[in-house]
Amino acid sequence: MTTTTSWNWPSRVLTTAGLALIPWIFALAWVAGEHPVAWMGLDAMEATGLIGTGLLLARRDPRRIAVAPATAVLLMVDAWFDVLTADPGTVLTAILMATCLELPLAALCTAVAWDALRALPRQVRN
Repeated sequence: MTTTTSWNWPSRVLTTAGLALIPWIFALAWVAGEHPVAWMGLDAMEATGLIGTGLLLARRDPRRIAVAPATAVLLMVDAWFDVLTADPGTVLTAILMATCLELPLAALCTAVAWDALRALPRQVRN
């Protein structure tokens, strides 16, 4: 396992996005409406995944192969449920958050996982 850290733009974006979610998790206690603990838990898992993926990417750790796609799935599920459960007055905000934040971050996590998978030696992949 490598111990050197190389902060490239994807690792910075993912780590920063995860850290930015932390205050939002606490704000959800007041704005989440029904089931605030469920929404807070989902966002806590996303924050953990984003920070973990960013740190693993910066360290070139091969374990990002597992963490990145799991985080991508969490982000896509969050976008899906945000849009489907939005009130008529907040559906546009939910769509904008999904298209501008959650889905691009999910795509970045998928690209991180794909790149890490391609970097594996051929005999490990087969």
